Amino acid sequence: MELIEYEQVIPESNCFCKVFHSRLIETEKQLNTSRPLPHWHSSYEFNVCINGKLENHIGNEVCMIESEEFVLINPNVVHTSYEVTEDYLGFAVLIPEEYIRIYWRNRKREALLLFSKEEVDPHRQEIWKLLYHLYLHSLSQKANRVIGMNSCVLSIFSLLLSEKEESSHKETETDPSKELNGSLFTDYVHAHYMENLQLKDVSSHFGFTSAYFSKLFYRETGRNFKYYLSSIRLGHASYLLERSSLSITKIAEESGFPNLRAFTDLFIKVNGMTPREYRASCKKTRTHLPHENK
Repeated sequence: MELIEYEQVIPESNCFCKVFHSRLIETEKQLNTSRPLPHWHSSYEFNVCINGKLENHIGNEVCMIESEEFVLINPNVVHTSYEVTEDYLGFAVLIPEEYIRIYWRNRKREALLLFSKEEVDPHRQEIWKLLYHLYLHSLSQKANRVIGMNSCVLSIFSLLLSEKEESSHKETETDPSKELNGSLFTDYVHAHYMENLQLKDVSSHFGFTSAYFSKLFYRETGRNFKYYLSSIRLGHASYLLERSSLSITKIAEESGFPNLRAFTDLFIKVNGMTPREYRASCKKTRTHLPHENK
């Protein structure tokens, strides 16, 4: 069941982000009466409140936002949100991390690009306005809606990356005594999941036994190592199934699965369909995208 908590974020063609607005959320609530389940993804998520209150559970922290406020959730953090008031109106913007990484040249590939509260706070008002404009563009039926959305995304991350550049200049040599944390572990998995990566390999890299590291990984990330690795591989494979013409065998290989059988069995278990059926369903969906302006 833990695999299902991973959410694959695939924006529409040529768009840097995916927007979940209140109308879509209301539709989903009618289909599912249960409370939102904790989930995670390799995308930045901005939860934005226009009116009312929204309670966000991010990792082990709880954050409440009200009218004209937002919260930024970094990639790979388990989170969920609850509407506190009946008059809540808001939206969420999800931007895949790899879309932003290409604009930041001062970061090692094996490390995710994360933003701290201190890097976000100086630009909160400006970012909120940009997020709201992005929201309006997403609801528009104008031909330039995607350009408008992308412009807002780039403007937001221009502010955040500039702030991170300032932070980087203030940093000296890395402190070797810095405490290990979950982001270091997940960063390493993201950098090597396409390889024949096993628990013993990651354990050895960080200087632990497999048994101890397995417990440490779960304690720091809240997820089982095997499930986490499989979810990352499935997410990459799903992206390739939708966006590339590679053969399914090649996709299994490039996503880090030991063989086609292992990939197919796990894909069916999680998605309820074969990789081939998934690719066909994506093609049908994409034929309708130009007509969907909400």
